[in-house]
Amino acid sequence: MSASRTIRGFTLVELMITIAVMAIGLALAYPSFSSVFRSNRVATRTNTLIASLNLARTEAIRSNRGAGVCSSADGSSCNGANWDAGWLVFTDMDADGQMDADADTVVRYVEADANLSLASVEDVIVFDNRGRLDAEVTLTLESTDCPVNSELVRNLTLGRTGQIRMEKAPCTE
Repeated sequence: MSASRTIRGFTLVELMITIAVMAIGLALAYPSFSSVFRSNRVATRTNTLIASLNLARTEAIRSNRGAGVCSSADGSSCNGANWDAGWLVFTDMDADGQMDADADTVVRYVEADANLSLASVEDVIVFDNRGRLDAEVTLTLESTDCPVNSELVRNLTLGRTGQIRMEKAPCTE
């Protein structure tokens, strides 16, 4: 009794054609995925910034002294208006409106993202013990790779009551 077996599989030519078709499909899909990645990066960073601002406001009310958010490159001190370097949330224990390493407590530090730019006129955003600001503050977050007319700019406006309003805007350059 002889049993004949047939061996089934792919030939090398079939495998190479399949790989070539997949490579062409990926090459066509990549540009649309890169815009999705940019959009998700902006959305994630915006949510992180909003969470940091809300945390500072909550800490200000909870501690009954005040709290703030400032730009920081090292996570232990403020460094002026360079918001691209990252930022930190601090509890203002001495209620002077500034981050003092020996007197105040760092609550959270968020590192920089080289793909995003964050700007504000204010060096420090300070909430009083009631969670309020002295004046309205605007922060602008945008992708560093921002194609014209893509809505990858986020303008965050903090009202004097501490409430945050976010608006999308198109890229200009």
